[in-house]
Amino acid sequence: MRYTHAVMRLAAAGLLAGGLVAAGMPAQAAAPAGEGSAYGLAVTGPLAVPPVPAVSSSSGEVSKRLLREDRTKLVRASGLDVSASAARARSSVARLAVPAAKLAAGAVSAKCADGQGSANLANAVLAGKRLDSTPPPNTTVPVDVDGVGRASLTLNKQRRMADGRLAVTAMELMLPGGKGALRVASATCGRGVPQGPAEAPAPTPVRHDLPVTG
Repeated sequence: MRYTHAVMRLAAAGLLAGGLVAAGMPAQAAAPAGEGSAYGLAVTGPLAVPPVPAVSSSSGEVSKRLLREDRTKLVRASGLDVSASAARARSSVARLAVPAAKLAAGAVSAKCADGQGSANLANAVLAGKRLDSTPPPNTTVPVDVDGVGRASLTLNKQRRMADGRLAVTAMELMLPGGKGALRVASATCGRGVPQGPAEAPAPTPVRHDLPVTG
């Protein structure tokens, strides 16, 4: 009889301890759903232009088009066409002209699908020199901008965002001295990465006697 009582007490204690351990285990954070976004062009600085046209989606495909963008003297473009869904995004801009940088292109586009990106430049010319139509990621070229000075042009700029998604920008012209930037054809896609397990509240032990019969 004493042996039976001891076994039952040990089993009950084990069940109680197991419950406390399970309650104290951190809950795993669910992986965020995929989300895509895109815009045609954006300008920061004194003559700012917000991202236009711009779309984002975590489900089905959405798209927008803009016939022409010429609100500033820095850039002119037409045929801006963007779309995005949960897993992919794309952006294209036609007849791009940045007179002060002697930069022009027949078409500029960026694509992102399942966390992988690419950019394409059609008939792109900088200061009279033809640019590669499929530049490697993060190709940087020095640029002299009239009235501003030496700037840098990054082609097929790719960077991982804090949540793990990939952002691809076909062209990014950074003006010196923090005076602003021009970004043309940008697409972002991918599935976010969990930021770590969510901590469950610490268990509060409850003291009580377990009835044991025998």
